[in-house]
Amino acid sequence: MGWPGRIVGVVIGLFLSFLVLGAVLAAFGVGEEDAPQSPSPSSVSPATSPPDVPTSRPAVTETATVTATAVPVPEETVTETVKQESAEPEPADPTTAPHEDVYYENCDAARAAGAAPVHAGDPGYGPHLDRDGDGVGCER
Repeated sequence: MGWPGRIVGVVIGLFLSFLVLGAVLAAFGVGEEDAPQSPSPSSVSPATSPPDVPTSRPAVTETATVTATAVPVPEETVTETVKQESAEPEPADPTTAPHEDVYYENCDAARAAGAAPVHAGDPGYGPHLDRDGDGVGCER
């Protein structure tokens, strides 16, 4: 098939595409509102209509009036929450308790409390629990 055959094929393809597109658009009613409408057979012909009847009506204009009122914008409110001191003291957190409150007389007491081995800086650490002075008391 040479160039002329290809051109004829393209033309036929375009023609069929337009036919299918027209059928689809007609099925959905696209374009019907734009089509000029022919007068219905029951309409009165101009020869029988009285000459005094105007053919068009004057346009009717309606005007609506809207009144706008200003609405006040509320001012920004800032609230502060003040924590009041309660009469009951809060329970002490054992992890933040001072080191002086915990004292183990010996390693058996530290082991019984579940604190052994006790490191330097931990609650309950003391030099009397650290025999070799390496910073770890009650080590095995």
